[in-house]
Amino acid sequence: MKPISSIFKHIFLLIACFHAALADTSKMSYSACQAYYKQATATIDSVRVYGIEYGGKPHLVAFSTTPLKSSKIIKKDSFIGLYLFEGKTPMSYRLKPLDSYAHTLPLAAINAQKAVPGKVLNFERGVFDLGKFSAPLPEGAVISTICYQIYGFSAHGQYFVPKILIDRFLSAKGGIYGDIGVRVSENTQAGANTNSANSVPRGVIVEQVDLFFPKNVFLPKDRILRINQEPINSMADFEWKVANLTPGKTAKVAIMRGNKILELQTQIDRRYGGGLLSDSFFERYGVVLDKNLVIKGIQKPLPYELSQLSVGDKFIWIDKTPVRSNDGFWHFRQLFSQAGVRGKVELLLLHEGVEIFVRSRLK
Repeated sequence: MKPISSIFKHIFLLIACFHAALADTSKMSYSACQAYYKQATATIDSVRVYGIEYGGKPHLVAFSTTPLKSSKIIKKDSFIGLYLFEGKTPMSYRLKPLDSYAHTLPLAAINAQKAVPGKVLNFERGVFDLGKFSAPLPEGAVISTICYQIYGFSAHGQYFVPKILIDRFLSAKGGIYGDIGVRVSENTQAGANTNSANSVPRGVIVEQVDLFFPKNVFLPKDRILRINQEPINSMADFEWKVANLTPGKTAKVAIMRGNKILELQTQIDRRYGGGLLSDSFFERYGVVLDKNLVIKGIQKPLPYELSQLSVGDKFIWIDKTPVRSNDGFWHFRQLFSQAGVRGKVELLLLHEGVEIFVRSRLK
């Protein structure tokens, strides 16, 4: 049991934080929130960790864009760079959602030495999307309005990790993402959605089909309308629904192909690329591509004649189209998706300083 003096100290700190939050931001000292920050964060193995209340229990969570190594890490999400550490801090933060009300409040990015007033510039969106603050964040800052409540903690620059991503990480699904073998874009068709009970959901448009996905049932330009009877009304909506599907099970997907609505059944697999990880479709085989499209590693043999690819090979063109390397593998995936639909591909590679051709079936 905590000593009475310690309990009163925490109560007084919470009261001070509450009054500070109600004050005019131009006159606020933020000293109470900075005092709370010192009690609710810590450094473990040179990493800033944050005390987060989730499920009625305290947790220690950290963020890093580069892989962390520590004997005290008990869980990680390599897609968004979150880590769960052993231990707890004297105090913990309660997480608040970035809803419309949050955008009306005076906020500040706060650490132990500094507080920067500002506001959030975007709402919570896709499964890999960070929040954005109106000013650069002090190192290790939290986004707060009441000292013991935060909307997220610092990632890099003006970006922070919001509640929605932290909650998912701390849930049973944390670090595991479902996949149905496509990459999509928003449906921008005017009037694609109405309020009628019989309306067709806005859906999303299939742009790329994973050629390695087992028994892929989709084609480019398919409009995905529903997953397991739940309507898809935005790209973020699609990302969250797919991410939370359970690998190994099946999903019923309603699509519009041409002018026909079809009901398809697809296997759910785990996702291998996205967020902080490269997303070339080749990650399923442990292939590591750098930003210049050079293969840096292969963990298991590729299928078909693609098994000829080796570490050090650089992709020059795919089916006689030079591959752009400045768009996060989007163009690379696009060309392989098109080749996968055709069932064959021709590659030009730079192999040990010599240009070579590789031709492969893909079915």
